[in-house]
Parts: sequence; C-alpha cells; structure tokens
Amino acid sequence: MTTDESGRTSYDDGVLGHARPGELDRLALLEATCDPATWDVIAGLPLTPDASFAVVGAGNGRLARRLAQRFPGGRVMATDIDTALLDAQEWPSPVTVRPHDVTRDDLTPAEWDLVHARAVLTHLPGPEQLVQRMASWLTPGRGWLVVEDPTYLKPALSGRQEWAALLENCETLLATTQGTDAGWAGRIPAAMAAAGLTDIRVSVRVATVGEGGVEDRYWRACFEQARPALVAHGLMTDEEVERGMSCLDDPTFRDMAWTMVSCAARRP
Repeated sequence: MTTDESGRTSYDDGVLGHARPGELDRLALLEATCDPATWDVIAGLPLTPDASFAVVGAGNGRLARRLAQRFPGGRVMATDIDTALLDAQEWPSPVTVRPHDVTRDDLTPAEWDLVHARAVLTHLPGPEQLVQRMASWLTPGRGWLVVEDPTYLKPALSGRQEWAALLENCETLLATTQGTDAGWAGRIPAAMAAAGLTDIRVSVRVATVGEGGVEDRYWRACFEQARPALVAHGLMTDEEVERGMSCLDDPTFRDMAWTMVSCAARRP
C-alpha cells in the first residue's frame, strides 16, 4: 500500500481504489445517480458539434461514452489515475483513454472546449490550484470547466442519528486516510473566479434516500466498501455500521445523504 509523507493512503490503494472488489459496481451506481444532473449542466453550455472534451477521473467512462454519442464529430479524452476499468472496454473512435494524474500531469493547454471533473478534486490536495491548472487547458473564449463535488449531510440535520453517524464516520475515514475535504464543494465558485473564469453557473442536487431506488443501492455499495476500514480505524463497530445501513430497509425512512455542487465557468 502506498502512502504519502502525511501517512495518507494513495487514492488507488484507498477505500475508493479501482482495484477494490465492488468498485466497478459502485462507480456504475454513482454514474447512474449523478449523470442526469451532470448532463443537465453540460446540455446548457454552448458547445459546438466538433467540440473537444477531457473527462478527468472518468471512472467507468459512462459520461465519456455519452459525450461521444452526443458529439460524434468531436473528440473525447477519458483520463484517470488508474485506467484499468476504461481499458477493459471497447470505445468508439472519438474516444481516447489516457492514464493521468491531475495533481502532476498537464493536458495540452488552450485546446479543450470542456474539461469535466466530478467527485475528483475533493479527494486531492490543493483543489484551488488544480482548478487553476485545468483552466489553462481550456480554449480561450469558448472553453468551459465543469467541477462537481459533494458536501455531506450534517448530523444535526438528520432525524436518524444512526444514519447520520454512518455518513459522518465515512466522511472522517476519507478525510483521515485520503485527505478528502468535504468543505471544498462550497469553495468551487470562488476558485473558478480566482482562476480568471467567467460566466460562473452553480447548481445543486440533494441526494435523498429511503425510496428503494438507485440512490439507496449506491449508498449500500459505499458503506459495504467502507465497512472494513471503518472498523479497522476504530471509527465504528461492525454492529454500528449495520444499524446505519439498516435504515435503508425501513419503509418509513426518508433522509438526505449529500448535496452535489455543480459549477461551470468559461475561460474568457
């Protein structure tokens, strides 16, 4: 397992690493829950049929594939620090796959009409500086940066403390082992402005749970994947994890999980 000088686990070796059993399914559920709102953001941008797209942290690649279908005359680059899940798929000709660590590796500057990163920067050090870096990749005058990251439900806002405790301890686990900054989402618009971007647009989507749909399945997958680490780090017992997850089995349970903040801005 790889750690940095702070003792934090590298992303690919951590709770959300692509090699973990179940990660492919978890990413597919994340895409199913978040892609509709993401696509609403992208559909509202003035993109040309031959636009160029860079999907940073492409995960399982569903968004990259949809961009290729919607813009067959354009080109799409799907990047990730670990491209194993992307390499295992067949891709249409507009799509290329590239291993890429956004904290160290640049893309060609002033070349991309849309750069997108969802649930990526919140897990990385110096997200404000990464926004500056990604802004330099945008085509002047028409290039758009879209950054989407979550902020979690605060325990005091929930009527079910066993549910709130599970969310809070998962947030703590990611913060201590991966350096995840759950407060970053609220700073995205200011970071966009500081990077010199204009036409800043912000939208939010609140994830609700308890209705037995894909959102519930996504959170079950997250909790099952985090369970061993929650116990190993002394944050929760296995029984406490189970009590939190059991809320999803209660037909009377309705609550919130996170708010996904989406911010789009243009390079002038």
